Amino acid sequence: MLRRHQVWIGRLYMVSDAFIVVIAFLLAWVARFKTAILPKYGALPLSDYLKILYVALPAFLIVAALTGLYNITRNQSLRRVAAQLLVSDAMMALTAMSVLYLSKEPYSRAVIALFVILTFLFTIGTRSALRRILQSFRARGFNRKYILIIGATRATERFLAHVRRHPEFGYEILGGVIADDGRVDRELAAATDEQDGIEDLAQHAFFERENIMCLGTSAELSAILQRHIVDHIVLTVPYYAMGMLRDAVQIAEYYGVHTLLIPDFVDVLPSRPRFDEFAGLPIVDTRYTPLDEVVNLALKRGFDLVFSLLVLVVLSPLFALLAILVHKSSPGPIIYRQTRLGKNRRPFTMYKFRTMVLHDADQEGWTVADDPRRTKVGRFMRRMSLDELPQFWNVLRGDMSVIGPRPERPNYAEQFQEDVPRYMVKHRIRPGITGWAQIHGLRGDTSIEERIEYDLRYIENWSFRMDMLIVLRTVVHGFRNHNAY
Repeated sequence: MLRRHQVWIGRLYMVSDAFIVVIAFLLAWVARFKTAILPKYGALPLSDYLKILYVALPAFLIVAALTGLYNITRNQSLRRVAAQLLVSDAMMALTAMSVLYLSKEPYSRAVIALFVILTFLFTIGTRSALRRILQSFRARGFNRKYILIIGATRATERFLAHVRRHPEFGYEILGGVIADDGRVDRELAAATDEQDGIEDLAQHAFFERENIMCLGTSAELSAILQRHIVDHIVLTVPYYAMGMLRDAVQIAEYYGVHTLLIPDFVDVLPSRPRFDEFAGLPIVDTRYTPLDEVVNLALKRGFDLVFSLLVLVVLSPLFALLAILVHKSSPGPIIYRQTRLGKNRRPFTMYKFRTMVLHDADQEGWTVADDPRRTKVGRFMRRMSLDELPQFWNVLRGDMSVIGPRPERPNYAEQFQEDVPRYMVKHRIRPGITGWAQIHGLRGDTSIEERIEYDLRYIENWSFRMDMLIVLRTVVHGFRNHNAY
């Protein structure tokens, strides 16, 4: 059996990526100056071009490591890997372009463009090929991980369904073990056998329904582990059977088997719960976010400062043009100020270019299609989201972030707090100009419930890679908003 530790696979991928980056760079130089693909002029020796590689290669590997590209897991999707590679490739391109900008040497931009494109194609191609090879091995019974299930709850059903939906992960359910009290939770029992009205359904009946071989009870766990090769024990024990957990974990550790616990109260936990300690007792933080960490918060704030300042400086001519157009469109102030709720429900003044006639600008209510309150310039600006540009000043001030949930007016927030579950959780972080919900089309007049689901997914799973992906998708697809009126 091919059972190599994921950390070694991650290191192999890093070495492979370094090799690919070098090969891609050399091929780009050869294609530009040693073939007839492009016209040959202004050719510098390869030794001069290697200066770019010396900074581009570390940039790629560092960003790739920061995005978690080398934290290999079996359930890592190719889509996520592609996004991580895209971010790493983009940062490498920025680094290479910086060398071109700072250097007086006449470097060819075609070499850089080919280098970046080839790097992405080769790295994603290599990973795709290796994934197919691993899937082929797993389909033949190699490199598989065997899971033993102890207990049965609603969470057990969800876990089994996910494992079966993704056979390419290489997990195989070896069998099930009955918790000593011989019951599953009452809700599961009622849903499984409503005709008989049985409240305490036997766990072996649950395993039989799920086509899982019942190997015995938790009292026989030691003998079961002696008879079978088990990689992971998954404990999905109902709350009333918690007494057997300690014994099960101790037996698993005695045999060196990795133990995973899926608690019976999983529905009230975030996707990435955090464990803390107080007075020697473990505490579960039910609303932990990665941005609670100082390093992550500093990284995000640092990006906000640099990016917002860059936008305010580079786009200053556009700001001036829009200000003139707003002034000419109708009487009134150029900048519209509105109170919104920010981080920790603190109100702040948000800035926008005015898009409505003055006497209606403060009226309550959503804008609708063909809203008569809009000016002609305002209609275009709202459609292209240009009216949001002054919010980069809010970002620079610290009221907002470049990426985050969109802020709402206090009166609407109070209404949504009553109507939409977990709505106020989004105020754990700074609101943003663009976000995870926005790049999925949830802008303007769209479902608040669906928007909150995307916002919470972003908050609970934040990473710098995720922020860079949102920025890239926003830039590539533009700020055009089909739901803005």
